[in-house]
Order: sequence, then structure tokens, then C-alpha cells
Amino acid sequence: MAGRPLLLLLALSQAHKQLQCEDCTHRPDETSMLQAQQAQRQHAGHQLPHVEATIPSRLLNTKDGRLSHHSHTHAKVVDDTDYREDARVRGEQAMKQSLDERCSLKRMTLEEVHHRWAELVAAEKAKVGHLTMDKMEDLRFAFNSVLNNNQPVMVQDVPRQLGWHAAGHWGAEELSKFLGDHQWERQSFDYPDWIFGLKNYTSLSGYLKRHESSTNVFLFASEPGCDENKVLKSTVDVIRGHITPSPDFAYGPEWCQAIIAIDGIGASHGFHNHDPVWNVQVTGWKQWWLMPPHSKANWQNEFGMEWGGAPLTADGTPFEMPNGCAMVKQATPPPGTQMCVTGPGEMILLPDSWIHATCGLTEFTVGAGGWLGGPARHDHGHPDKPMEK
Repeated sequence: MAGRPLLLLLALSQAHKQLQCEDCTHRPDETSMLQAQQAQRQHAGHQLPHVEATIPSRLLNTKDGRLSHHSHTHAKVVDDTDYREDARVRGEQAMKQSLDERCSLKRMTLEEVHHRWAELVAAEKAKVGHLTMDKMEDLRFAFNSVLNNNQPVMVQDVPRQLGWHAAGHWGAEELSKFLGDHQWERQSFDYPDWIFGLKNYTSLSGYLKRHESSTNVFLFASEPGCDENKVLKSTVDVIRGHITPSPDFAYGPEWCQAIIAIDGIGASHGFHNHDPVWNVQVTGWKQWWLMPPHSKANWQNEFGMEWGGAPLTADGTPFEMPNGCAMVKQATPPPGTQMCVTGPGEMILLPDSWIHATCGLTEFTVGAGGWLGGPARHDHGHPDKPMEK
């Protein structure tokens, strides 16, 4: 299999980076989220100045909020291979393909999706009478799963239908000029940390000028609520109005649940999973690889793959490919992987815990969307407004 030699090479090159951590002596049920975060920062000191990993709500004990696992090892698996040429060729190919040829996901119209959401809300309201904030959060969290039997969905022409300013105005030059010196944290992907921050900030124009996607550095904003990092919030606030209104089923901008992914060509988020999200490809082209929640992985719980884990290949080897662009040409995806290339205006609705990886196929790609996990569920600040929409 094509991926086997590359996996072996990555494993050998990282073998000497095995780290020891006294925090790992804690049993999973004794390890708090704070301890896990402290452990991550200790480990980061051996290789990178800082590590930040988004911990999905499904991995937290709902009674006391403690991390439900801390069992993985801490050998960093990184990949700084330059996949830009492979990505460029795939991007040119995808642009010539029909939608059926480049994406295996079910397609729905935005009108159909909004109608299904209205039906779901009406049915629940008829059942309970009044929809509390918690109930609305539950509905939003479950929506992507009930929409298509727990399968992802593709929706076309979303920014234009919603009236987003971003449609047609988020090219590299125009967006860089608009953002000016507003700062983004440079981020990358490894195992077992998944997405992590480099504690090093740059403007969008600076990121693009340095061609940092050649070593899998990308810009990524993931909002955990309005009490987030001030630098992150100030940057997102500048462009928040460009991606409003939200779809009917999503949180409005006042809830600070946005996700904005900026990638140069060949930059990638390797296989990972998290709470349900919606993601609109605003500019450029991106390849997605998707696997169901209970696909075989090296670390699993009752929800599926655990934070820090990786899916398994046919022979049982962990597919720890930090840069998913390797799957464009160099490596074979794990069994059961679905593929989809998204172009401008196309939205993916990803249900809870679906495993996925991405690769930027054009010089500049921007995706915008948001979390459906719920701000109150995470105990973050939220506006004093009714939840019904």
C-alpha cells in the first residue's frame, strides 16, 4: 500500500522525540482539563513554544467537566513535507470535474436545509410548548445528525443566498488589504496534539508572502464564545459582518461561535474529529477526506475516536499523517474514507464526531462557518437573548 512506507518513514523520524510526562501517571478519571493543558505546554517545550488543542465537549465528563481521557503517548508526529505541487495538480483536476465526480456527499439545497430545521423546531415546540436555551442548543447540536441519517451534507451557493459580503470580496489581495495588520496566530497540526498554536503572530499578507503552507502552517480562528482570546476576537470582529447572517440552524454572530480557516496551497488539518460544525468554502478549493465516527482508530471511546487519536489503515497501523495532503498522491487513505472537493460557495454540514482531514488545493483558500456544540454547554459567556430563531 502506498501509504505504508510513508507512515514508516514518519514513525522512524519521530522515534527519538518520545517524551515522558508525569501527568500521564494520573488515571483518566483523575486528570482535569487544566492538568491536560499544563501537560501539553510541558510537552510543547521540547519542540514548539506552545500547544493549544481544542477539546470537544463530548470528551468532557458532563458531571464535573474533567477530561475523560489522557491515555495517549506524547511522541510528536510531524510532517513538514512540501505537498504544494501535488495539491496544485489535484486542484486543477478538480476544477474540471463535475460535482458528482469530485464529491460523494449527498446534496441538498439551502431551502431544503432551512425547511428541515423549521420542521424540527416546530415539532419540538409542539411537544414541550416552550423551547429553553438548553433545548435549542440540543436541537442545534443534533441537527447535522438528523438531517441525513448521520451523514455529511453538501449545500451549494450558500454565501450568495445568504447575502454575505464575503462572496466575491475575499480574494487574497482584497482580504489582505482589508485586514491590514490585524494579527492571526500561526498554527499547524501534529499527533497527538492535533491543531496547535505556535505562539507566533502574523498578518494575513505576511503569511501569504512567506509561503508558509509549504511546511503546513495555516491561520485558523476557532471561537469558544465571546470571552475568547482578545487578539483572536479583535481580528474576527473585523470580518464578522462579512459572513452574516448565519444559516437558520446556526448561532448568530453575537454568540461568537465562528470558525475561519485560511490555508495556503498544500496546508492541511490531518484526521481529527469534534462537535458538529458547518463550513462554507468562501474562496479557493479544498479537498476533504471523511470517515464515520466509529471508524477504527488507535484511541477510541463510546463516541468514536478520542482526542489525539488517528484512524487505522487496513493492516491496523495508525494513520498518523499530520498533513492530509499526503493523501492527494503519496499515501492511500484509510478504508471507508469518503472524499469531497469543495469549491467557492459550497458548504459542508458535518455531524458530531465525524473524522475528517483537509488539504488546500489552491494558492489561497478561506472557509467560514461555526460550531453547533452550544456556548452554554461549554459554560462560555453568551448574550442575554432568546435562543429561538
